Formats: sequence, structure tokens, C-alpha cells
Amino acid sequence: MAKLPGGLDFLQGQPLRLPAPPEQLPAHPLQVFCPQRPEVITGQTVRRGQMLIEPIRPSDACHVSPITGTVRSVTPLSGDEGYRVMIEPPAGTVVTTLEVTPPRGRKLENWFAVLRQVGPWSEIDGGVGLIRQLDAARNRPVDRLVCVGLDRFPPYPDRSSLLMSFPDDAVLGTLILADMLNVKQVVMLAGRVPAMLGRLRSSCRKYRLKLVVEANRYPSAHPTMVAFGGRSARGGSRYLPNGHNPVEQGVMMITPWTAVRIGRWFTLRRFDLLRPVFLARPDRLELLTGHYAMPGAPLSTLADDLTSSMIDAGRVLSGDPMTGRPIRDPAIVPVDQSLVTVLGEAPARTVEPCINCGWCLDVCPTRLDPVRMVRAAERRVDDAWLWDQLPWCIDCGLCSYVCPSAIPLTQTFSRVQREMGGRE
Repeated sequence: MAKLPGGLDFLQGQPLRLPAPPEQLPAHPLQVFCPQRPEVITGQTVRRGQMLIEPIRPSDACHVSPITGTVRSVTPLSGDEGYRVMIEPPAGTVVTTLEVTPPRGRKLENWFAVLRQVGPWSEIDGGVGLIRQLDAARNRPVDRLVCVGLDRFPPYPDRSSLLMSFPDDAVLGTLILADMLNVKQVVMLAGRVPAMLGRLRSSCRKYRLKLVVEANRYPSAHPTMVAFGGRSARGGSRYLPNGHNPVEQGVMMITPWTAVRIGRWFTLRRFDLLRPVFLARPDRLELLTGHYAMPGAPLSTLADDLTSSMIDAGRVLSGDPMTGRPIRDPAIVPVDQSLVTVLGEAPARTVEPCINCGWCLDVCPTRLDPVRMVRAAERRVDDAWLWDQLPWCIDCGLCSYVCPSAIPLTQTFSRVQREMGGRE
């Protein structure tokens, strides 16, 4: 991994030791997102593991029902963004695993078919998801497989917590994927977290997996940073903008929970449908608490004090404080994130003129010029240059974070990229 340019050092939090995932959870209605019209109707009874949709594109994962229950509603979302399926289970508890036998042998096509059938999968893996990476790997050899155990936001060590809690499963799951892909360069990438490293080192030695320990400097866990350590040279070919499949550059990336799920599936012959969720509260001394929940369950299953007023005020984020997005209606456990941040009431900041301090240039990990970019965006001059720069913004939020004038730099770049993309 190349040295990370820019970035910022945050306090490294202490990881949590999670127990094994429970085999059952209290029953709650689930809201399942489907990108196309589901193959079920209101009033229909669905079984745990029953397919809700099989996408047209083979690179997309199928969506299965994680519980047995009754379909209460199938609601189309605005802007052709898909459908939301409400499934209500009987009272009591729900089983959290699916009995699926792993494929025999190393044939990628067999593993891909089974893994695709038990979706949806998080899109956090490599920025595009496990299934899309595996689909690309069917046509292009993978040179390097990395399990990215660096924490996305060091004060809240969600990934370090998983590696400390399930080191054998994480290592085994990584090696299973490497074996089916015939990858020779396989790496477990972890941060310098002493409480976790002792257990992880032992597992890596046992299974002979290379462990690489890096300073967890934000945003070192981003796929672009993992692949290249930032921009190599202007106009160079080493290019990994947002949404770009890293397998096209010969690199495949997975997160610890993906590795743990595959490792546990291989040893227990049961596939986990729930996910760990870490709840961070920056305004309290206890920085992190760990929970298990079904994606799509009400947020109240994590903590009773997650009130509707906090959610309406945008104080509950899916993700970390730097890049997280407010959880709006419906207030449900996210599919793509293992971290949920609950913000305190912060005082409003007034936007002031730029004072040319240069702090945004210093922290940018992809060596952009945020000041010049925001001026070009506001005046809509030099659009060709701006369009060339925008894909390199990884939305880490550091320029906005350090700006003493409170200029919404990252937010402006995201908005302009959407506007300019719509014109293409």
C-alpha cells in the first residue's frame, strides 16, 4: 500500500469484543428494498430465503426474504428508484441464518451463482459490492485480494472490532475467496490497534495469510486509498474514481464482515442474514456499543432513545460523522453500513468568504485543489477541467471539516457532479 498523501490523524478508539451472532432475534417487521418490481404481492406469505427479485443484470445480486412472514405492502419509490417491501413476521422470534450448503470445489461460476442467490450484499466491498467484483473477475484475472480491516473512521473501530471478535473466520473467509479466484497475492490489511492485533496475528500465522499493518489515517480505508494510496500522477492510468470496479485494475477488496460471513458459512454450513451494527455517540463518553440486527428492521431495535425527532433533525447517520448520510423515512437498520452515528445538537456555523489558508489542499488525499474547484463550480467556468477533477473527489469530507470559513466544499462537489452527470 502506497503512502497516503493528505488525510488527517484522528484518535484511535478501542475495539469491542462481540459475542457470536445469535441464532434468533425478536420478531420485527422488515422493510426490504428491491431495485425492480418484486415477484411477490400484498397479502402473500413468503418463506425465509424465498427470492423476491432476480435482477436482469447478472452482475447484480438477487434479493431474498430474510424472514418468514406476510407481505403487508409493496410500495414504489419516487423517481423509478425501486420498491420497498414490508414483511411482517409472526410474533415471537425469527431465525437469523439460512441453511445453504457451500459449493464443492474451486469453480468460480458455482460460488458466484450461490453467493448471488443469497443477496442482497453490501456495496461497501470495493465501493461496488462483492457480487459485481466477482462478476468482473469471471472475465479478468484478479492479481491481488485485500480484506480491508482499516477502520473507516478511527475513533469508531467497527472493522477492528470484527477482526478482534472473529479473527479465524475473517482469515478463513478471505482465503476461501482467494482460492476460488486463484489469487496469489492475498493480504489482510489492518490498523495499528494493539487490542486487536494479537488475536489477528495468531490467526494469520495459523492459516498463513499475510498481515499488513498500516497507520489508520483517515480516509485510508477508502477503496482508492487501498488500491493506489492516492492519485499517482495527473493523467496517469492508475485510475479508480467513485463507483469504479477495482477488479478492472486487478484488485479485489472485501470488508471484514463479508469475510466473516463466508468463513462462518464454510465451517457452520449456515449463512448469516443479520449484521453487526455499531452505535456511535460522539457527545458521550461511551463511544461505541455493539448490536446485532436484521437489515431493514426498525432503528429502535438498536436503542430505544433513537426518537423520531432526532431522525427528523438529521442527527442519526448511516455511517461515520465525516461521510455518513442522515437516515430518513423509513428509519430502519441500513443494509450497507455497520456503523450508525447519533449526533448531538451542534451549533450552526456561518459561511464566510475563503481566506486562502490552504488547509483544504493540505488534507486532500487525492491532491485536488478544492478552492479552485468550488470557484469553478460557482461560476460555471472551465467545466471541462472541473469534470476531469470531480471523479477524484472521494467524498471524504476533510476539506469541509478543516475549512475555517465553513464553506460546504464536499457538498458542493457532490451536487455539481450530479448536475453535470445529468447533462452527459
